[in-house]
This record gives sequence, C-alpha cells and structure tokens, in this order.
Amino acid sequence: MAVQDPRKLPGSMGLESLFRGRAKEYSLDIAGDGYVIACDPDASEEHRAKVRQALSAGSWHACRSTDCLGECTASGCSCSRSINPTARDGFRRHVVQRFAEVAAGKDEVSYASLGCGLLRFDFELLEALLAAQVPVTAVHLVDPQYDGDAKGNDQHRAALGQFAAWFVERNVDIYAHISMEKFAFHVRQAQALPLVVLQVDCSELTWIFDSQVQPMLEEVLFYGGLFCALTAREGAAQGTSSGATDAWGEVWRLVPESGRLRTVSRLRFRPG
Repeated sequence: MAVQDPRKLPGSMGLESLFRGRAKEYSLDIAGDGYVIACDPDASEEHRAKVRQALSAGSWHACRSTDCLGECTASGCSCSRSINPTARDGFRRHVVQRFAEVAAGKDEVSYASLGCGLLRFDFELLEALLAAQVPVTAVHLVDPQYDGDAKGNDQHRAALGQFAAWFVERNVDIYAHISMEKFAFHVRQAQALPLVVLQVDCSELTWIFDSQVQPMLEEVLFYGGLFCALTAREGAAQGTSSGATDAWGEVWRLVPESGRLRTVSRLRFRPG
C-alpha cells in the first residue's frame, strides 16, 4: 500500500487533527525532564531495512514510520535541497567525521540539536553516526514548537513521535526541550553534557549567536566538544548573506584551556 505524506494531503482533511492523531499512534509522552516516550506499533524489520538501504544510497524512503519527518523547503533558502542539493548531505558527512574523531575512546556520548524542526536531518545524521559505530546513547532536541501552545505543535509532535519510536529500538534516549534555557538546565542538572551541538538552517538562532547561543554553549558543551552549524549566511556568528545560493558549514571547538569556542573548520557548499 502506497504511503501518502500527511503534509501533502488536502487542507480539508484537517492537518492539525491528522498530525495529532499520528502523535497519539506513537503513544507520545514527554516527561518533566524532557525524556520522550514513544513506540511504533507498525514498525517492521522490512521497513527499517528499506529506510537504511535508501539512506546508504543517498536517498530517502518514505514509509509509515518516516512520513511525518521533514525539513525546510523554502524556495529562497540556500540550505534547501531544491536550491542547494549538496549542502545538507555534505554537511552531514563532515559532522559524522568530526563527531567520530572527538568520540574516539568514549563508551557513551550524546548530542543536541538546536532548532531541530521536523527532524529529517537528525534522523539521517543519527543513522549515519550509529552505522559508523559512534556510541550515541542520548539526543537532546530543542525547539519552541514542542510547546503545547505553539503553532505547528501537532506536526512537530508527530515527527518527534516517529523519531523517538524509531531510535528506541537502537537504545538511544531521546529528550525534547522547548527552549535552550530548559535544555541547558536539564543537562547540567543530570551532569550529562553533550559532546556535540548542532544548529542546522535556523536563522533565528544565527541572529542571537553572540548574545545567547555562544554563552550557553560554553556552559554546557563537554570540554573539547564541537558546535556544528549549517547556515544560509556566511557563518553562525553575525554572518551576512552572500546574496547567492551558497550554504556555509562551520565547526567550532570548546577549547579546554580557555573554556571558549574557537572555529576549527569552515566549508562553503555551492549548488551542483
């Protein structure tokens, strides 16, 4: 039976109700500390194998377990696949390589994703990290859309349900936080600092990088850990738009000696 993407159904179907129903299918619940509980009653090894086979081939397989996941499709965004087909995949490969390097010798590591949206990038990244035998045991997803009063909450909860239900089978704990402040509080309280923090195509955070994002990162990142950002501007810190269709990937490292972030690599992704 063909799987129909719920985002492409006619508006008369009542998308909010549809996504609300999809979240309920996964018995989604978020505890006070952000811990996500979810299960997929329709999951099968056949579906999982097809999804992973597609990912390894550089494509995407939509099925009942992945059809609520998505990403930015804005026509003017140079991080979108329609404008810049190589940016996300190239950045993901770079992050996997860097992540594996800093995780070497560790038994358990975690990462966080700021402004994570509908989680397709994180889904592809986490599958790639686990395939590379990076010992990820926890992921912290940070997005104001997880607030029950936020517009679009139902769609984001449906994506979260799919994401958490998929990776519970891989022994990865998933946490969801509605703000950077709540995320920072919980990881400090649990003494479970992330080794890597991501920011993928989230312009709202680019504008507050210097005043809010960087200070938070310097408090919660594991010493020697990485901040990895993909933006449509020339850098995560007060970058300016090049006016072209290029995307920019940066990796910053929290230097143990100074406790400050320092840029260690910068990539430019050109369309084609």
